[in-house]
Amino acid sequence: MDYLRAMDTINLEAEASVPTETEAARQSRLAREAIMIAAALESVAAGRLVSSEAVDAWIDSLDTDHELPPPRAGQ
Repeated sequence: MDYLRAMDTINLEAEASVPTETEAARQSRLAREAIMIAAALESVAAGRLVSSEAVDAWIDSLDTDHELPPPRAGQ
């Protein structure tokens, strides 16, 4: 439990040292995020998806003698 408390303290200290985002930077970030979300939604609507089964199989194969290539849309 002491380890977890130490990690919480480290995270709080790290967050405190991060400079605050300006309003202009925030607006710019939100605009970029909106563009990325729209692109992702277009991909989903077009059926460009990777199944969770394909992702799970790939993850399970990592660091084995029979690693699979990263899954691609349609698998």
